[in-house]
Amino acid sequence: MRTGQNPHDDLVSRWLEAEHEGADDAAEAALLEMFESLPPLAPPAGFADRVLRRVALEEAAPVSAGARQPGMLGRLVRSRAFRFAVACGVVVTAFALLWVPELLLVLGRLVSLGDVMGFGAASLVDLGRWLTLAMRIGEWFLTLGKALAVSLLSPAALKVTAACLAISGISIAVLRDLMTRNRSWSYVDSMR
Repeated sequence: MRTGQNPHDDLVSRWLEAEHEGADDAAEAALLEMFESLPPLAPPAGFADRVLRRVALEEAAPVSAGARQPGMLGRLVRSRAFRFAVACGVVVTAFALLWVPELLLVLGRLVSLGDVMGFGAASLVDLGRWLTLAMRIGEWFLTLGKALAVSLLSPAALKVTAACLAISGISIAVLRDLMTRNRSWSYVDSMR
């Protein structure tokens, strides 16, 4: 081994050479030896004691109401901008409530009970027409599905369907072969 070289480099080299030569048993042995030479993974000395001591200190410390960190909602409610926005909303709502009766009277003069009833009746008629149209289209699809099911259950129709699928599959395979036939990797330098 050369000076200044990592002692694990020799193990890695032996493992890679065994893999390259195809000697599976030698490669397995070299890999196992390489992993055994690695230092064990363990926390530093005293780590568990420090963690347990810190947990004990946090549990022993009294939790006061002011010491607790507020959540995002708590910080939002305590902000001045949020309080200002809520106050503005309350003021606008109060002014709007003063105008609601007048607004209802104006709307009452514009729209009568007969208009509302006419709109409701026209809406129900239109809904019935749309449902009738949907039922006619659904009936057509159901008839088409039944016809296809009957025709595909016959042996002749199954043979035609299988032939069409076979022709499609063969066509895709031939087209793929034609598209990739003249491509090669000759322009790439070899690895050796």
